[in-house]
Amino acid sequence: MTPKSSLTRRQFVGSSLIPAIAAGAIASSAETGHTAESSTRESSSSMTIFSFDDVSIPYKQNLKLTIHQPRKHPQNPVLARGKEGEPDSYRAQFYGSIIRENGKFRMWYIAIDHEAIQSVARKTAYKGCMAAYAESDDGIHWVKPKLGLVEYRGSKENNLVLIDPPDVTGLTLVILHEPDDPDPERRYKMIHQIRWEEAPAYGWTTSVPLLSADGFHWKLQTAGPPKNYAISTKDMPLPPEHTEQMGLYKWKDTYYLTGQQLSPWVHLPDGTPCGRVMTSFHSHDFLNWSHAKSFAYMRDGYVPKPQAQGKESHSPASIWNRGNVLIGLHGLWEGSENVADRRMPLGLLISNDGIKFREPVIDSVFVPAGDDGEWDQRGLITGQGFEQVGDETYIWYGNWDLSASATGAETYGGVGLLTMRRDGFASLSPLQSEPPSQLVTLPFVVPVGGELIVNADGLSPDATLRIELLDEFEHPLAAFANENASVVKESGVRVPVRWTQGEASDVAGTTIRVRVTFEGAKREEIKFYALYFNADE
Repeated sequence: MTPKSSLTRRQFVGSSLIPAIAAGAIASSAETGHTAESSTRESSSSMTIFSFDDVSIPYKQNLKLTIHQPRKHPQNPVLARGKEGEPDSYRAQFYGSIIRENGKFRMWYIAIDHEAIQSVARKTAYKGCMAAYAESDDGIHWVKPKLGLVEYRGSKENNLVLIDPPDVTGLTLVILHEPDDPDPERRYKMIHQIRWEEAPAYGWTTSVPLLSADGFHWKLQTAGPPKNYAISTKDMPLPPEHTEQMGLYKWKDTYYLTGQQLSPWVHLPDGTPCGRVMTSFHSHDFLNWSHAKSFAYMRDGYVPKPQAQGKESHSPASIWNRGNVLIGLHGLWEGSENVADRRMPLGLLISNDGIKFREPVIDSVFVPAGDDGEWDQRGLITGQGFEQVGDETYIWYGNWDLSASATGAETYGGVGLLTMRRDGFASLSPLQSEPPSQLVTLPFVVPVGGELIVNADGLSPDATLRIELLDEFEHPLAAFANENASVVKESGVRVPVRWTQGEASDVAGTTIRVRVTFEGAKREEIKFYALYFNADE
């Protein structure tokens, strides 16, 4: 392992994502953070308390946390790369977004043809990387509609969306849909990666905002248009720093853009140069972005090493905004000096403040990469695609065989689907057979209306959850605790919690805690996934 003192800033200044298509050489990491107990005392319309949220559930006794890996859909990739001559003939890359709108799943992704790969050698990176669109009724079977908007190889019979100006091209895009925006022209918001004009060969990258009324016609929102697929420093909304974007979300009226940076644009807290780490920039209007940024996440035990050779976090993080908490996915980069030995499964992140992220279980693999010969062999990527479908959670992902330059394989292309029990990311269960086993939440303001719902498995008359409401000082509320506690015996993803002496709406707007006790002769079979107030259907 290379000592810190032997590393120079020059060793960490690497190329953008495009060269990695051929070389598989990129990584990142960042720093964790926790939130004080008072953080949950803000009222909201709904609330999710995940089993793996150790901020919302800081107090536990005799419980263990288990991460559950989702299932890979047997029809993967559910969106395949295109045929020869089509815009995504080389790769349908899911550095993109999926939004469910009026019952339809809408996907924006990056279509890459062979010209994009050739442009790397000509140092005109991103030419041939195009914003494309697909849609589905079920999230599994996708079509690429012929939109008739962009001419490609002499024809508009393709699924490319219109970007104005067309020189806005890059390897990643991410989209927010805000249907309640009073300005119809701002209801779809995109952040697109683009090359930085003054950069050296291949180019450092930055991000630019675009707006749309329908998701098909996009307009760049900067003072000056890009030239030769690059934007000038004077027209950059973000600071003149090399950044590679990933997630876009709105948290408490502020927009955040997550991604990866490396020295000299970012460093460890003590000033030590580092490889790629997770940072985030913020904006209050989506158009003007901060120059000050957050050091959002770093893998536990990270040791600075030359780019791609260490144990880092890649392109963190795609984000699922759950209202009071954020779920993130990122690449668990397992680096090596030997390219053929590099691997990248996906890991799980969580944040309670929209700024700092952490792993629920250090270095736990949430989605393993495929075995050699499978479409998602060796390395995975994640776009921003998360949806609840009935009693299941759907997550879409992509593949990146980051060792392809060593094997000569061309496994790029396509979008896969992961499915799991609704919100089945992780569960709490008794660690030892001897009681008691319990958890107590932080104090929080009960949302107005609705009810308390539990997501749990393994319940029966011999394996129950006793659910009690306490005041903020942990005194039992008489109608909801002790002999009046709710005892839940039924498994399910949305099981209502009932009390005989009161309803959750009776304490709406007040500050409480929830205590959950695992009871019964078979209590070790219980898997507690989440609690909800006013959960979405």
